[in-house]
Amino acid sequence: MQRKATFTRGAVLAAALTASSLAAGPVAAQAPLRQVPESRQEISLSFSGVVKKSAGAVVNVYGARVEKQPRNPFMDDPFFRRFFGDRGFGVPQERVQRSLGSGVVVDASGLVVTNNHVIEGMSEVKVAFADKREVEATILLRDPRTDLAVLKLKTAKDLV
Repeated sequence: MQRKATFTRGAVLAAALTASSLAAGPVAAQAPLRQVPESRQEISLSFSGVVKKSAGAVVNVYGARVEKQPRNPFMDDPFFRRFFGDRGFGVPQERVQRSLGSGVVVDASGLVVTNNHVIEGMSEVKVAFADKREVEATILLRDPRTDLAVLKLKTAKDLV
C-alpha cells in the first residue's frame, strides 16, 4: 500500500511538471550571436563607438627633472687647458631631463593610470588633455615591477 501511494505521488508530480513546462510555451528567444567582422571596414567600424566614448580619457603625461652634468674630465688636463683655456668647460652644468608618455583618466576625481618608467625620478609631472588643457599632477602610487603608476590631478574640474 505504501509503495502504491509513493508511486502515485511520483506520477502526479511528473505529470504536473510536464504540464507546466508545456503550458509555459516556447523558451524565450536567445540574443542573436555577434558576428565576427569580415572586412577591414567592418573591423574599423566596430571600434568607432568605443573610441568616441573613451578618447577624452586618454592623456599625455609629461615629466621633468633637473640633473647636474659632471665636470668635463678633459679640463683637468693641462694639455687641453692650454688650447681651450678656462671657458667654463669644467663648471658643472644643469640640464632638464624630460619624459613623455600616455595615460588614462580612470576616475572623475582626477586619478590617472600611466607607466612607471614615464614618471620615475621626475620632480614635476603634468598631464595634457586633447583639448590642450594642462594640469599638474602628483604621484600617488608606483609599482616598478608591473611598470604602473597612479597620478592624482591637482585640479580635477571639468573631467567628465
